[in-house]
Amino acid sequence: MARQGDALPTRDAMVSIAHSLAGAAGTFGFGEISARASALETLLIENGDEAAAEAALHALIAEIERTLQ
Repeated sequence: MARQGDALPTRDAMVSIAHSLAGAAGTFGFGEISARASALETLLIENGDEAAAEAALHALIAEIERTLQ
């Protein structure tokens, strides 16, 4: 489990995680999580805009939290 102060994953690692999460979420019927993970993956691959990627990551986390409730 990640803790505050831990090193952040590299961009390549984040792309891989987002890709895996998009596929797994879609397989198990969590379409909104899949869509948000896919959007994050695309931003990380195609765009160097850190603010947009961070916003997409926060949107993904919020969707996961909503789904878990």
